[in-house]
Amino acid sequence: MSMKQRSDISRPQVPDWENIQAVVLCGGLGTRLCSAVPHLPKSLAPVAGRPFLDYLLAGIAAAGMRDVVLCTGHSGKALEEKYGSETHCGLRITYSHEREAMGTAGALRNALREIHSNPFLVLNGDSLLEIDFEELVASHLASGAMATLALTRVADPQRYGSVVLEANGEIRRFAEKMESVTKGFGREGALINAGVYALDQSVLDEIRPSPPMNSLEREVLPNLIGRGLFGFVTTGFFIDIGVPEEYQRAQTAIPRRPGFACSHSS
Repeated sequence: MSMKQRSDISRPQVPDWENIQAVVLCGGLGTRLCSAVPHLPKSLAPVAGRPFLDYLLAGIAAAGMRDVVLCTGHSGKALEEKYGSETHCGLRITYSHEREAMGTAGALRNALREIHSNPFLVLNGDSLLEIDFEELVASHLASGAMATLALTRVADPQRYGSVVLEANGEIRRFAEKMESVTKGFGREGALINAGVYALDQSVLDEIRPSPPMNSLEREVLPNLIGRGLFGFVTTGFFIDIGVPEEYQRAQTAIPRRPGFACSHSS
């Protein structure tokens, strides 16, 4: 299935879709990848001869979005030199640079001046998910959620922890990594946070100033349970290059996916 189902006339429509912003969190240090990719941030780690971020931007562009904010940390200069203010796929790229590590939530708060759309999308810069972004946002708007997390099912959730849903799609709780391991999930596996979010701007008000570091996953999102935190389950291809074995798998797995086949940096 393509990233954007152009032939499906019944698919949800989001008003002013092209003006929805995508915010990409690119500030991670990539400490677990140091042996495989020394001196590079995860978002610039080469995958089949292209920076990992190329594939992520390809998916955003294929969905019809045009405005991207890159939240950068120690790698900010390298990212700006690589991508500039535009790529030839037509994406307008702006940057929000953190001078010291703020965590995923702190990076979002730091980008407040650059985020204009409501809702907006957030993507982790070290994972890739095949998803219909417009359907995610449409679901978010229809439920009246403050935040909607894209969820995918994996057989072994021990790297991630897991997510427990109510019947109506609200998130009931997050299970920690060790709890996920000891509980067991059988043949169906468990739902995990796939690193793509549709957020209302009101979520930015929930983020305390940094420093110290502030985690979207561990501090902000759990506090939204019962207040409009929903899950959106997808079966699309998912990969997280945060560990060397998955980074190696990415070298052949990602180029085979048609939605990410078009790379955009020169």
